[in-house]
Amino acid sequence: MSIKQFVIVALVLLVLGIIVFPLINRKQFRNLPYDQQIRVLMKEANSLAYFKNISKGSSGTLYFVKNKRKILFLNWTLSNGEMHCTKQNPLLKWDYPENNPLLTDDERKLVEAEIESYNKKNPVKFIYDEVSNK
Repeated sequence: MSIKQFVIVALVLLVLGIIVFPLINRKQFRNLPYDQQIRVLMKEANSLAYFKNISKGSSGTLYFVKNKRKILFLNWTLSNGEMHCTKQNPLLKWDYPENNPLLTDDERKLVEAEIESYNKKNPVKFIYDEVSNK
């Protein structure tokens, strides 16, 4: 195998690994059933507070996982370069577990602080209606 052939094979593998495979995985996650999405999120969560943003162009969902046990689904639409939450009272109840327990005041403060730190790290800010959460 010549050096040119080796370089071409390496470039093809690099393009597949960096661009093509992540796009396929993201699309497959959106098409998974609800319970399998939750299972994947629980496995991916590598800290006490974990965010995953799945976008579908100008809309999407920001997932917040707390302690690998509780999940908030924050649906959003893109407007003026910001992600605006479309969910009524987004910090009222957990979306998972299924019995939808209410967020305690400590949990609400934790989620608000984590959203603030998420906004500091990302160029597109997540905005939600704070008045409806009180």
